[in-house]
Amino acid sequence: MKNVLVVSTEAELEELLRKVVIPGETAIVGMGSELRCDDGFGVYLARSLSNLLARYSKKECVTVVDVGTALESYLDVLNSKRVSILLDAIEAPIPPSDIALLSGNEISEHSVVLSTHTIDVSLLVGLVTSEVFVVGTRALCLDIRIGVTKPVAQAIQKTIKAIIRVLERYGCVESLFPHQP
Repeated sequence: MKNVLVVSTEAELEELLRKVVIPGETAIVGMGSELRCDDGFGVYLARSLSNLLARYSKKECVTVVDVGTALESYLDVLNSKRVSILLDAIEAPIPPSDIALLSGNEISEHSVVLSTHTIDVSLLVGLVTSEVFVVGTRALCLDIRIGVTKPVAQAIQKTIKAIIRVLERYGCVESLFPHQP
């Protein structure tokens, strides 16, 4: 995982995402299965972001989609944007609650995205014309169970705050979270 960036704080993730998000040209795609414990990371994130943006958005800067385990059904959304950020649980040797950011070519190199999807994500990335990034955290539990573990819940909160802060900087949403020094 030589080129995978791992962050521990919201501020670090916000800094990385500022370099990736292009207002009006970014799709944020939640992936996974909420029935498989931590595999719900991306799905819960996408739903939370959609709800926040529906309520507090000033203008549409990103498209947020919950694809569940059927990313292949949403290739048109990904191909209609310049940047696609996939939110997913990953298999990676990172500390619990930390977040990894990797580019599309690193998905196939490292096989870090979980294989609970109907089609291998690394195969689908080759069909996407947008620049692809994955934001993920290590799944600690893949049991059949609704809800995520505490470290994954912490990663979800960090990721939501980082994405919202990036969108605040672009004037897309009202200020929702106090900025930390």
